[in-house]
Amino acid sequence: MVLFKKSKSLVFLFLTLMLSALSLYSGETKGLVEILKKKKNEGKRPRIALVCGGGGAKGIAHVGVLRELERAGIHPDLIVGCSSGALIGALYAADPNINKLENLLIKVKCSEFFDFSFLSPRFGFMKANQMKRFLKLHMQHDDFAKLKIPLIITATDLISGETIEMSEGGVINALLASSAVPLIFKPVKYQGRLLVDGGVSNPIPVDVAKKHGAQIIIAVDVSAQLSTYGASHLFGIAKRSLEICYRELADRVVKDADVVIRMEFKDIGMFSHKKNFQIYDQGRKMTRKALPSIRKCIAETMSDHSQSPNGN
Repeated sequence: MVLFKKSKSLVFLFLTLMLSALSLYSGETKGLVEILKKKKNEGKRPRIALVCGGGGAKGIAHVGVLRELERAGIHPDLIVGCSSGALIGALYAADPNINKLENLLIKVKCSEFFDFSFLSPRFGFMKANQMKRFLKLHMQHDDFAKLKIPLIITATDLISGETIEMSEGGVINALLASSAVPLIFKPVKYQGRLLVDGGVSNPIPVDVAKKHGAQIIIAVDVSAQLSTYGASHLFGIAKRSLEICYRELADRVVKDADVVIRMEFKDIGMFSHKKNFQIYDQGRKMTRKALPSIRKCIAETMSDHSQSPNGN
């Protein structure tokens, strides 16, 4: 009988506590749920895209950019690249190991990418055999679906002039198309199209990252600034004219980026592999300068996200 009374008392106590908890749910408990939900949204990092522009040997600067971003704890959720920027972005997307990337690329020579073909220069003076061998040797995966970081590679359709996005199937063929610099490399046939270097139509494809839902876009411009000297001969005039067009196009396509990391190269050409460490070091230096802007952008985006009604 005593045991029954004690059991009855315990049941009564348990029911009382349950009713108390239920009565609090619409007040303090509901408030606690909202606070926890807000904290969760505040801690949700925005989707970051790294857009890597082309520039031949100057693309080694992207390795320095990646090193400093890693040191700062900033990791891209999407990489978009063209030409040399696509190549370095692809190697990193396949294996995000910055130490390995540095060891591979800082000492790389142009001869590992280029093989001259003067016998049949109808469409380009170089074949892509060397570059293809290099990529097969060092790319862990030749399949976009197997990359550890989502990647979009861009090239230019030689017939329509439009920028073509490649994010499915084989990575290496997409890289060869994206890096097919006119006059130097032969155009690449890819899925029924004839493609050349992505930089012809869009040297820093920020709009592609924006179209694919990036909340923060970090664009890296490795193209050289215009030199102070003019041209003294026919080919110099042609070269200078192309440089002006490229510079104007590069400045225009980065306008929608949240942060632009712009190099300050002087007297560094497409094949300046002897200056690889200098190029890499400038990538690090200019990224360190940009870090306050990147952190501010991330903080503001997270704040805006936490204050939106749906947390989206």
